[in-house]
Amino acid sequence: MPLRDAVDATQRRLVRAALDACGGNWADAARRLDVDPSNLHKLARRLGLK
Repeated sequence: MPLRDAVDATQRRLVRAALDACGGNWADAARRLDVDPSNLHKLARRLGLK
């Protein structure tokens, strides 16, 4: 598996896990992942989660 695909898969898994743990609340998930909420939204769009 190419490195980029592995990184994307890992990020996708972590974002989904954070959203599940936070009941779908994006702001709480961003805090849990220690990222800016706007960056989390951009990442989610790139990963196909939004």
